Amino acid sequence: MVGSGTLIDPGMVYFDARLSERYPTIEIRIADVCLRAEDAVLIAALARALVETEARSWREGRPAPRARTELLRLAAWRASRSGLYGALLHPVTRKPESATAVIGTLLDHCREALTDTGDVNTVTGLLSALLTRGNGAFFQRSAYRRSGRLADVIRGAVAVTGTGLCRPARRRGLNRLRTENQCEEAFLHSYGAAMSTNLE
Repeated sequence: MVGSGTLIDPGMVYFDARLSERYPTIEIRIADVCLRAEDAVLIAALARALVETEARSWREGRPAPRARTELLRLAAWRASRSGLYGALLHPVTRKPESATAVIGTLLDHCREALTDTGDVNTVTGLLSALLTRGNGAFFQRSAYRRSGRLADVIRGAVAVTGTGLCRPARRRGLNRLRTENQCEEAFLHSYGAAMSTNLE
C-alpha cells in the first residue's frame, strides 16, 4: 500500500485493527477519540480482553470464526450510525439486536479474560455509566439539537474534558493557546466543517 505511492508511510494504513510496528501489541483504531477519559479506559480494557480471548483460542487450536468483510463493514456502519441507542448487528446471529444484548454477548465472550486481569468489575461499572449518560456522539448531538450552534457543542466538550485540551496547540501552526475562548475558536476553525457534516 505504501509502495503504491498513495500512502506516505505505514502510519497511514488505517485498518480497524492492526499489528503495531513499534510495540508487540495490536492497535485498535476503529474507535474515535473519546470525550471522557473513563470511556477510553473502557475501550482499552475491552480491547485487551478481546485480544487475550482470541489468543487463548488460537493457543488451544480452536479455529477463528470466519466473517465476511461486507458484514463487518455493515456492522461498523450500523454501530457508527446507531451507537448505543439503536439496533446493532449481533456477531453470532448476524441479525439486528438491541445494543444492550450485543454488549452482553461481548462481555460473556471475554469475561474470563476480564476476570483474570481484574477488570471485570471496572468494565461492567464503566459500561453501566456509559449506557446511563450516553457516549460522546450522543453528547454532541444532544448539545447541537438544544441550540443549533456548533460553538455550544465545542464549549460543552471543553467543559467536560477540561482545559487540558488547550495544551498541545502546536499542530497546524497554532501558537500555544492560553484561554478557553482561544481553545474553542481553534476547535471551531480546525474541526467545524467536519463536525457540522456529522451532526446533520
